[in-house]
Amino acid sequence: MNLLNLDVSHLTLIRCGACRQPLWKRESRDLGFGLDCAEKLGIIPPSPPRFSRRDGGDCQGQTDLLEET
Repeated sequence: MNLLNLDVSHLTLIRCGACRQPLWKRESRDLGFGLDCAEKLGIIPPSPPRFSRRDGGDCQGQTDLLEET
């Protein structure tokens, strides 16, 4: 019994309709475009901007924007 099946031969290589890069995420494969290309082409709405670092901390200078001068 093989607990880790690495056989991906059942996957058909689907490429982005705009930039021809391989699509691996199911959402991208269903669209036929990568998420970045789909945003640029207006197929999906742009993702909201990130206002913090990935670790949850504030980016340098961000809190300054909220302070009154």
